[in-house]
Amino acid sequence: MKASTRLLKYIFPYSGSIILAIISSLLIALCEMGYVSMLSETIDTVRVIDDKGLPVEVTFFKNFSLKKASRFIEQPSENTGTGWKIYLSDSNDAIKFVMYISLSILAVFVLKGILSFGSTYIMSRVGQKLILNLRRELYDKLVHFRISFYTEKRAGDIMSRGTNDMSMLQNSVNSLADAVQAFATLLVFVVMMFVVSWQLTLLTAIVFPPTIYIINRFGKRIKKASTKIQVKLADISSYLERTISGVKIIKSFAAEDWEKERFAQENKSKYVAAMKRVRLSAYQMPLIEIISAIGMVTVFGFGFWQVITGKLTTGWFIGFVAMVGMVYKPIKTIGTFNTSFQQASASAERIFEILDIQSEIHDAPGAISIPRINGDVELRDISFSYNSSGQVLNHVNLQVKAGESIALVGPSGAGKTTLVNLLMRFYDVTMGEITIDGTPISKISLRSLRSQVGLVPQETILFSGTAKENIAYGRFDATDEEITHAAKSAHIHDFVMQLPYGYDTTIGEHGMQLSGGQRQRIAIARAILKDPRILILDEATSSLDTESESLIQEALANLMKDRTTFIIAHRLSTVMNADRILVLNKGEIVESGTHSQLLALNGLYRKLCDAQFILGENNHV
Repeated sequence: MKASTRLLKYIFPYSGSIILAIISSLLIALCEMGYVSMLSETIDTVRVIDDKGLPVEVTFFKNFSLKKASRFIEQPSENTGTGWKIYLSDSNDAIKFVMYISLSILAVFVLKGILSFGSTYIMSRVGQKLILNLRRELYDKLVHFRISFYTEKRAGDIMSRGTNDMSMLQNSVNSLADAVQAFATLLVFVVMMFVVSWQLTLLTAIVFPPTIYIINRFGKRIKKASTKIQVKLADISSYLERTISGVKIIKSFAAEDWEKERFAQENKSKYVAAMKRVRLSAYQMPLIEIISAIGMVTVFGFGFWQVITGKLTTGWFIGFVAMVGMVYKPIKTIGTFNTSFQQASASAERIFEILDIQSEIHDAPGAISIPRINGDVELRDISFSYNSSGQVLNHVNLQVKAGESIALVGPSGAGKTTLVNLLMRFYDVTMGEITIDGTPISKISLRSLRSQVGLVPQETILFSGTAKENIAYGRFDATDEEITHAAKSAHIHDFVMQLPYGYDTTIGEHGMQLSGGQRQRIAIARAILKDPRILILDEATSSLDTESESLIQEALANLMKDRTTFIIAHRLSTVMNADRILVLNKGEIVESGTHSQLLALNGLYRKLCDAQFILGENNHV
């Protein structure tokens, strides 16, 4: 389905407001028509009085009643059936009449201003609501995507679709009010022009086909150019995000000049794409104006001939010319809107591309919410692969009793992190089944499952906010006492109290104002506060120095007590205390036992220990 058609789904709920805006736009067009009508009749009246000095009569269109004008005129008015005939006896009557017309024109402009405000406000509100709902739907989609989506897509590209593409779409929607008014004005004035002179109107209409052709042809090319610009903007966003996140590496390798050169190339590429769109837009408007000028010249020539032959009065000829000008203005407005719409259509396609992605991880039909679990975990002949390139886990079987601590060790790529990711259903197994307390996790709702599993990742994720908000993340109803207790258990309380505002101190984006060990302890406090039945420690002490590690070991021991715990770690002090150590290699469990048992086997586990001892890391495995 085309993006423009799909946007109607978001606009339809506000059809009542749009109809009201369209009615307002039609009334605005009628006000402009009334202005032209009054101006034309006034010119004819003044001309006749000035030239002859004799009583004259002026006939108005039946849709424009001037009963009240008789107050300013000595002679009465009469309704002829075809219009209002007003008799002016001398120049004073004409002056009074002109004053009345002037005040009427002023009133028309005031009314038009009120209607314009209403129409613009209504359409802008519709536009803002549309963007509000679309942005919310996009965010809702993003937070439910599978983890692999974020490894396959660039963060900058995703951000660009939620910012640059949304802004482009919003600009187009905001200009929709002008486009609606332009359509209404075009409709009303074309009808009025036929009433005044159908011959002149047909002459005027000869410019419409080439104008429409130009708008359509340039619109397609502008849309293509806009798509390329949005892609280039996404590239720039990705590059900026990469630079900000990797600024330490850039500086440590003195690669500033190289990065500046690469960014300059990306920036220039976007500039070239933008200038192509600028050229297309710049070509379109002069072409439309030239065609419009040809139409105006033709109208002038034939119109003067009609005035000379008496088929058209001077006032209404001037009025017709004014209407032609008012018709060409909305045509140009529609052309400008078409340019904006093509740009927005390109952005909408990029947004809908994200919305059309189906999340592979979702609740199964009839998924259940489970009560607080004991923590028995079983992996039944599970296999998993990210793609067709090969198995990451291959026929793994494992039974873990509630409260048991399991350490996972092995070389990089052995499948340790993948295994715990499957437990939290960040991915679904390719084959086999994982159960908790005998219930397959595929039949448990994601919210229920993950609410009972706590994760302390290797890469500590903190959000821009206060220390309290980061500790209480996921437990938004936690009391200050509970937060403080969790912080004390993680040995972070004393440090937090030294901050300028204690727990209410903003710790900066990603917690950059904290050390690695401090960030890690806040993440551990978060897990303690969650009080999960199953705990996953993925290199949870990797960012801690020796002193910090000694502080946290007791906290981790207390946290792990009576909880089923999976530990991915290289530190011997963490692994050697586990109830069981599993050694993974090439997606299979090749060894299992306690620290001393595995050393005695003289297998892969012993080799890992020896390798790290050779490196001088005597407290590592």
